[in-house]
Amino acid sequence: MEPNKNLLQNFSKPQLIALAVILALVLITVGIFTGILPGLKTQETPPPQMDLVIWGVGDEEAAFSAGILGYMKLHSNVKISYQQIDEANYEQELVNALAAGKGPDIFMVENSWIPKHSDKMAVLPSGQFSLNQLKSLFPDVVEKDFVKDQAIYALPLYIDSLALFYNQDIFDNYAVAVAPSDWLQFKNLVPKLRQMDSSGNIVRAAAAIGGSEKTIHNAADILSLLMLQAGTDMTNDNYTSASFISSLKGGQPGLQSLDFYTSFANPKDLYYTWNDNMLYSTDSFSQGKTAMIFEYASQLDFLKNKNPFLKIKAAAMPQPTGKQEAINYANYRGLAVSKYTQYPEWVWDLVIYMTTNEAEAENYLTVTKRPPALRTLIQKYSDDPSIGVFAKQALTAKSWLKPDPEKTRLIFSQMIDSVISGKLDSYEALSQGERAVSDLIRQINPVQ
Repeated sequence: MEPNKNLLQNFSKPQLIALAVILALVLITVGIFTGILPGLKTQETPPPQMDLVIWGVGDEEAAFSAGILGYMKLHSNVKISYQQIDEANYEQELVNALAAGKGPDIFMVENSWIPKHSDKMAVLPSGQFSLNQLKSLFPDVVEKDFVKDQAIYALPLYIDSLALFYNQDIFDNYAVAVAPSDWLQFKNLVPKLRQMDSSGNIVRAAAAIGGSEKTIHNAADILSLLMLQAGTDMTNDNYTSASFISSLKGGQPGLQSLDFYTSFANPKDLYYTWNDNMLYSTDSFSQGKTAMIFEYASQLDFLKNKNPFLKIKAAAMPQPTGKQEAINYANYRGLAVSKYTQYPEWVWDLVIYMTTNEAEAENYLTVTKRPPALRTLIQKYSDDPSIGVFAKQALTAKSWLKPDPEKTRLIFSQMIDSVISGKLDSYEALSQGERAVSDLIRQINPVQ
């Protein structure tokens, strides 16, 4: 039998050329993927070299140093610097710097800043960090404050809330074993702890409540909390006006709250304990002239420094009598990314690292002694003797969308002053306040 011919003889010349080309392409492809032909490998674009700037307020660089060093260790192309800005001028200095194109890449924002300043912030890409992730990592108040139209504008560093601070020595001297847990218990303590002279002047106040911002630190926040606890809507659903008086649920909870608050500054009331001629609340408390005060965890060291011998204890904020669900009042800061940064996704990656990485978030709170924002750390610190009260309150904390926080604070203070001075009744004072805040809302959110 005649032997088989070479298989290649079965192909025509054009077919042989085509086979050779295909074989060459296969060999080149294999060479690229195996590294045999390094000169043909696609060169990856190196990450950009970045000098990022963080602006903070109220925190020294030590609060961020661990997070900054940790991130730079992971990303050698990134250099990060932190600048602490004076709190008194922070907002205006930030606005001016951003407008001039010289602002930071990352800056601290108050939890009430989104209505006023969201136009200066870059939105967090949903593919980089989702709304569901935010909901799972942080308490509900964070979504309320830092999310607008389903977009995330900032992530929190911590969550502080109003609590009841009391003088342990005064409580012990009057056999008050535990702090009041509701407002009825609180009211009943007033005649017991208050001291008055023969002329009816207050010598020692039971609590700093009832006055305006002239004499009470956080007066506007305390009144806001009472309104929220009573079920006041604060603003309408589409955020076009304030809603202090009437409620969708019926009644006038805002009016009841203003009456309750100012009753403590009414000399004719059984529970009278304050007036705007007294010492400023933090001074009065530090001097032992006031038994109870409502403050944030951030004020604890300040009060202790004013009087190192004062025995200060913190207790949960009183709640409406008979209500099962607690409502507390949040005040905190987060990190936002500038709308004008050159590398928004990189900058957001840094913010996510500093706020959602448990170890870095814990480093921050260890230095600052602020209550945590991450749910995992809230659980861990819920029984901490210093910040446990505030950690637990973060889970039930609320706030409301103030169109301009500072102007709103002054409007609330004026409402209080108008009532306790007798210039207006509570209904007219609240109505004026509602109109004034509605005007502010329309300035930042004009009706189309």
